[in-house]
Amino acid sequence: MKEYFKDKVVCVTGSSKGIGKATALLFGNYGAKVCINGRNIDSLEETFSELEKRNITCLKLPGDVSDSNRCRDMIDRIINEYGRLDVLVNNAGIASHGKFSELTIDAWDRVVRINLMGSVYMSKYALPHLVKSKGSIIFISTLAGKLGMPGHSTYSVSKMGLSALAEAMQVELKKTGLHTGIIYIGFTENEENKQILYPDGNYRKLPERNQKKARREDVAKEIARVVYKKKKSVTLSTVGKLQTFALRFFPFIIKIILRKANKDYDNMYYQ
Repeated sequence: MKEYFKDKVVCVTGSSKGIGKATALLFGNYGAKVCINGRNIDSLEETFSELEKRNITCLKLPGDVSDSNRCRDMIDRIINEYGRLDVLVNNAGIASHGKFSELTIDAWDRVVRINLMGSVYMSKYALPHLVKSKGSIIFISTLAGKLGMPGHSTYSVSKMGLSALAEAMQVELKKTGLHTGIIYIGFTENEENKQILYPDGNYRKLPERNQKKARREDVAKEIARVVYKKKKSVTLSTVGKLQTFALRFFPFIIKIILRKANKDYDNMYYQ
């Protein structure tokens, strides 16, 4: 698999930290030319320096993916720099919470524009170049992309939208040779300063969760494997696989899980 990525041009959005950073590092260690993106200039610079120290060919792309013009400019810069694009990993996203009755319209707009429309913008502008290289577009989703989670409706809606987009593209673009894949990840390690968007539109530190968490580096390897094997859809973690099975064959179990999730949400944010 490592040889497959040598000299390929890979763009990972939201790659100044977290899963995106781990993925950029992995592709870079595999010999790819890596294009990293992030809104926080300081974090992006730190990641760029780390990649450079490892002798990884890298291009910085500062910007917010919720800005369609900025997405177009980032793709143009990649093509001007390297002349091609082989892989786009749509990883940029924000976590959010809030019950529907509490959420402001601004909060809805922010989450959907980053988590869903950011992937739409990047994929749209990258499409002709990826068709030319017969490359891959990867969407990073979560288990919330398979069912509406109480207290996280904005997040669930934005991630469910990625599922519809991936499925439609897989059919529409099959004859072009373009690979489109979506990955549903479970709970993953976060940085200590990881923030979440609150119902009032402000960002605050993400509360600590007791669930077992996957290593970011392991998730990055799964992302690379999906590209290499050109898989259409992959669900990570045992919990995720059980959830998918229950959704299909035992939907009543999912209703029980959602009721418990609603109680857990109340305990986390209202006590």
